[in-house]
Amino acid sequence: MDLRPLRARLEALPQEPSSRAHPRNWLFRTKRALDFVGHARQGPSSFFRRVNPYPKPFEHRWLQTEDGVDVAAWYGPNKADWGLVIVPGMFSTKDDTAHKRRAIRIWRRWGIPVVCLDMRAFGESKGIATGGWKEALDIHAAARLLVEEAGVQRVGILSESMGGAATLNALAHDARTGAEWLQGGALCFSAFVDVRDAVQYISAEPPKDHPFHTQWAAFRRLLLFRSYGAYDNFHDYMVDAARVNGLSGFDELVDIANPKWKTSMIDQPTLLVHATDDPVVPVRHARRMERYAKDQHNIQVVITDWGGHTGFEGMEPRWFWEVCRIFYSEVNGVELPSISG
Repeated sequence: MDLRPLRARLEALPQEPSSRAHPRNWLFRTKRALDFVGHARQGPSSFFRRVNPYPKPFEHRWLQTEDGVDVAAWYGPNKADWGLVIVPGMFSTKDDTAHKRRAIRIWRRWGIPVVCLDMRAFGESKGIATGGWKEALDIHAAARLLVEEAGVQRVGILSESMGGAATLNALAHDARTGAEWLQGGALCFSAFVDVRDAVQYISAEPPKDHPFHTQWAAFRRLLLFRSYGAYDNFHDYMVDAARVNGLSGFDELVDIANPKWKTSMIDQPTLLVHATDDPVVPVRHARRMERYAKDQHNIQVVITDWGGHTGFEGMEPRWFWEVCRIFYSEVNGVELPSISG
C-alpha cells in the first residue's frame, strides 16, 4: 500500500498544539508520571487493576507468548473485520490513564475489538525486557487473541516509544512466520528504531542543562524501583538480559532487536510520527527510518516540530485523534467516526 498520499494528507492537517505550560498539558504529564510510579511493580499494578478495572464487557486476560512468557492484557470484544492492539511504551501499562482511556474510546466509538497489553517486564506481565526484540512476541500473542476469538481478518497496532520498536519487530515477525495477521495498519508515535543508540542515549547522564536530564533522572529511579534496587542503568540491564536469553552479550542483543534493518521484511502499512523536540528519543531515529525505508512506500514518517516524547495527545488531542482516525480508515477501507479530544 502506497502511503505517500496519506502522509501528505496528514501533514496538511491543522496543528494547534498547546504550550508545555498549558494546564491541560501539565495535567496530562502529571497523570502519566503518577501512573509510571503506581504501576511500576507487579504487585501494585495488579492491585490498581482490580480496584479500578476496565468497564464491562472488557475482560482481563493472561496471554502466553511463543516463548512461554505470560503477559497481561485487557480484551474488549466487538464484532468487526479488523481489530486493534494498543501497545504502551517503557514503564507504561494497559492500566495507565492515557492507554485505558484510548482503549475504551476506540472500543466504543469505532465498534471494533481492542486489546491493550502490558509488554513483558512491565505492569502485571512477567519476563525480562529486551529493548523491543521479544516484546514483538507479546504483540503477536495479542493479535492471535483477536484473530482466534474476535474472528478479525486484520489487526492494527497503536503504539508509542519502545512499544513502537516492538511493533516494527512484530511486523517483521508476522511476515517472516507467514501469519499475516498485522495488516490493519501500524501507527507508532515517538518510536526508536536503533536499539543501540537508544540504550546508550538513555544510559548516559546528559548535562544538567540538557532537556533530557530531568527525564533521565526519573527513568533511572523507575528502573531502580522496578528492579528492586538491582539496576539503575539500562545498559547494564540489557547486558544481563542478553545473557539470560542465551546470547553472547549486549552487541548481539541490540543487533537482533534493531528494527531498522528489518524494513525490507515489513510489507504492512506503517506510519511513524515523531517530534523534532523529543528529548527522550531524538528525531534522528525517525530520520534513520526514512533512509532505511526510502524505497518502501508502505512505510512513511510524519515529523512535527512539537510533541516532545509521546506528548501529542496531551498537547493537541484533536490532531492526535484525527491522525489515528484517518490512518486506520484509509488502511482498512472504512469511514471511522471522530473521537472527541
